[in-house]
Amino acid sequence: MNRIYGLNSVASALESGLAKTLYVSKEFKKSEILSQAKKQGVLIKEISDQDLNSMFPKVNHQHIAAEIKPLNVYSLDEVLKESKNSDDYPICILDELTDPHNLGAILRSADIFGIKAIIYKKTNSVKLSPLVAKISSGGISYVKCVEVTNLSVAIKKLKENSYWVFGLDGLAKENIDSIYKDKKVCIVIGSEGKGISRLVRENCDLLVKIPQFGHVPCLNASNAAAIAFYELRRKIF
Repeated sequence: MNRIYGLNSVASALESGLAKTLYVSKEFKKSEILSQAKKQGVLIKEISDQDLNSMFPKVNHQHIAAEIKPLNVYSLDEVLKESKNSDDYPICILDELTDPHNLGAILRSADIFGIKAIIYKKTNSVKLSPLVAKISSGGISYVKCVEVTNLSVAIKKLKENSYWVFGLDGLAKENIDSIYKDKKVCIVIGSEGKGISRLVRENCDLLVKIPQFGHVPCLNASNAAAIAFYELRRKIF
């Protein structure tokens, strides 16, 4: 993924030093973004909206896009090494999520609530993309994305490094406020429709649910993740 689009995504790429080239049309009116790019020595190319439409068909690019440096995809070992130097390093595992809108929204919520890393499988999972970057509103620039081949092995490594792993499951007996306080915590979010897979569920320390009071069967993955992230921060602080 070398190009992203949309105001918030580009602004975050500039702030985090990822932007290499900006593509703007005459319709773009945010002069402060252009001023920041000039200060950083980022190349600015004026192109037509038609060219932006060709780069990103059928999306709202907001008259701006950027070519960015390659996003780092981290190893689990790198993240665990960094977590040893911090008492506040919550992590989230995504179990075969396939919707880029959900991944983008989860990255956005993860940054807002201070979730440091998102772990997902290399196969059978949605990948980072310009659409994910746009939906994340810049969260993709700050939350470490970790690709692994096997989630059960990843959970085992997390436990070996003092993490407690909580799976979010609508059928769980325990409520989400059962998440332990003052512990290193990882939240597992299941896929759209299927939820957490059997092996991953069996490797969790505890399954917890978000209490529901209405009639619809469940929340979507990104809404459930946002609530879980908030609850985690509420328990910590």
